[in-house]
Amino acid sequence: MKMTFSHSLFILVLFVSSFGFKQTFAVEPGDFANKYGQQIYRDQPYIQDFSVRYYLAPAQQTLKLCSLSANRDGQIRILSDSGVVVPDNGALFYPGKLIRDISYPPLLTKKISSIGTYRNQTVYLDNHQLFSNAWAGKIQIDHGLPNATLFAGGDDFHFMVSDGEQLVYLDQSGTKLWSGKMKGVIQIRYNDKKNIFLLISSSAVAEYTPGQGVNECYSGSGITCATAIDDEVVIGTKAGYLRLSDKKLISKLPCPEITDVRVIGRQLWFGSTWGAYFLNNRGKYTYYAGERWLPGNRVIALEAGPEKSVLVLTDKGLGQLSFKEMTLEEKALFYEKQVREKNIRYGINCSAVAIPDGYSSARTGNQPSDNLWTGMYLAGQLFRYKVTGAEDAKLNAFEAFEAMERFFTVTNIPGLFARSFERDYKVENAKDADWKRKELLTGSPASLWLPAADHPNWSWRSTASSDQTVGQIFALTTILELSDDAPWKARALKCLDNLMSYIVKNDFYIIDVDGEPTMWGKWNPKYVNQFPVNVGDRKITSSNIIAFLQTAYHFTGKEIYKTKANELMTKYGYLENLVRPFSQIAPVGTDELSKILSHEWNHSDDEMYFLAYWGLYPYALDGNLKTKFREAIRDHWEIERPEKNALWNFTYAMTGGKEFDLGPSIDFLKEYPLDMRNWAVHNSQRKDIELLPLNFRGQTTKERLPLNEIPIYRHNGQIFNLDSTGDGGSLVSAGDTWLLPYWMGRYLGVISAPVKK
Repeated sequence: MKMTFSHSLFILVLFVSSFGFKQTFAVEPGDFANKYGQQIYRDQPYIQDFSVRYYLAPAQQTLKLCSLSANRDGQIRILSDSGVVVPDNGALFYPGKLIRDISYPPLLTKKISSIGTYRNQTVYLDNHQLFSNAWAGKIQIDHGLPNATLFAGGDDFHFMVSDGEQLVYLDQSGTKLWSGKMKGVIQIRYNDKKNIFLLISSSAVAEYTPGQGVNECYSGSGITCATAIDDEVVIGTKAGYLRLSDKKLISKLPCPEITDVRVIGRQLWFGSTWGAYFLNNRGKYTYYAGERWLPGNRVIALEAGPEKSVLVLTDKGLGQLSFKEMTLEEKALFYEKQVREKNIRYGINCSAVAIPDGYSSARTGNQPSDNLWTGMYLAGQLFRYKVTGAEDAKLNAFEAFEAMERFFTVTNIPGLFARSFERDYKVENAKDADWKRKELLTGSPASLWLPAADHPNWSWRSTASSDQTVGQIFALTTILELSDDAPWKARALKCLDNLMSYIVKNDFYIIDVDGEPTMWGKWNPKYVNQFPVNVGDRKITSSNIIAFLQTAYHFTGKEIYKTKANELMTKYGYLENLVRPFSQIAPVGTDELSKILSHEWNHSDDEMYFLAYWGLYPYALDGNLKTKFREAIRDHWEIERPEKNALWNFTYAMTGGKEFDLGPSIDFLKEYPLDMRNWAVHNSQRKDIELLPLNFRGQTTKERLPLNEIPIYRHNGQIFNLDSTGDGGSLVSAGDTWLLPYWMGRYLGVISAPVKK
């Protein structure tokens, strides 16, 4: 169906059984490349970000959240226009709420107008005093400004307080050290490096130096905030930010309408009307927006939070951005647990599950390409087993195999497999007279469910297709190469032989129960070569079927498969088809079918190509073909490099390519968000990205955005999609999206086991 590698004190030896040949990767002390000159990533802890969100309840929607503080005990307090609230009971997948703060009853009657953090303790401002519950409650300063709403703490418990017009500088005893005026003050910040207070209005930024008075240092329009970082002042505006040293407005930002700017953990953080972001060490902006990260996009305030987190106060609640040290293997084990808990149905890897009532409510269901997603998960688990010896990985893979085997036995037609199967599912036939055109235009296969041959309480879905064939053969090949269980391998070999015999016997078609070829199970020369050479279907069908036949010949030894592969390549031009450069794939309009199939780059095809390459290259019938196939794979990889996809890169590494973009592959694995729910994501409005004109490949930006900033990506999807809708009501499986490339990298020896510091 066309839809879309402890430390150098040790010697690490990775015994890797690669498809079609045996390899031993020896890494000597200080040597981080294998025998093929391929670089190895040493899996040391990196920083993984995730978010815990706390929402205003429906009855609190009228509350206006104003400011926040976090003290050294990890207590977070938020000021609203109806009192102080605190976050309650939140976790990564279980959003918390905001409840009234009753920890200090005497505060409940006070008219608190601002809160903030001073020396890692929470300080309150009301219409009479500036006070704190820390330091034995000794900080209780009468400020004399009934309408005071702003304050900042300076050196030695000295404070600046303002009502927006008047300013008063006080010591701990309440002695007024200085007073003055500045029209429209909206924010006060303290620069501890210089012992200077920044006084910010919408049209000016001034500095107050104790004992020296006020000096205006910048004037302009649309000022919203400012902060000091070392010897520099950074000013936020409605159109970007500037540094006082050069006064050059920087507006190429995720969102230039800045609402707050803070230095947190030596990083410059910005709040905006559309999310929060910080300036990272690559000179770019790491962006957090949408409900994957924040309860609301309009940021009110930023603050350093407990355990090196960053608190983002929004109009809809609080987002706590957390940053945890984690190795890639630890991330893998996080996903392993999640997949087993949420995404497994009868051993099938559900590519996405519904979670209509929150994370605990995962609901599985049959999906049109259950074969493909399960095959990818199975292969990843066997790679894991081969590398780690984890018995649960072997059990996971075997369970998945039993599901894939049943795809065959449930039909009672040797070689014909089901798309899916289900218990107590209704039998139906939605293949109406126009089903082929509907499937062609929509990509959704016709729904044809039939009674199961192995039990009357079950039914199976027909209309098998090429992508599922790729999934089946990729999984069966992995079993035959990596399994140490002879009976299991015999069962897998039977499935492979039956499948390929069925295809060959039926003249390279998958013949469905109605005696007709399925919509996408077609590799026959008459079908394949009808397309102009520019149509991608002509190339992929040729590439896939040669990979299938070579694999079948390699494991069964049956000459029929070798003969047919050679016949297709020489007599029918399949070799020419599959080695044709990808640069020649383009839209054509010669006939309706070709026009529909070539109007855009098909990313589902990319997935099918790369998985099938594990049969195309290793099992090439001779050395000459192997050289040509390797070049064809390299050509494909080159055109895919902007996507920085670890699965594509590691598959190319399988061919022995030395430069396979290891760095971008590791970034790919690190950037995947822990939260893989379908949250709405919007990036097209950003000012810090360079948009490209409409193009055949659908590449929207010159450089791909990090995976934690874009819609959840699956290998058959468009990684350059900038926006998506979603409400977090479904969870994408890491079984095929992340675990497969990670364990593949481990298996190939280009990612190490965790390295201790």
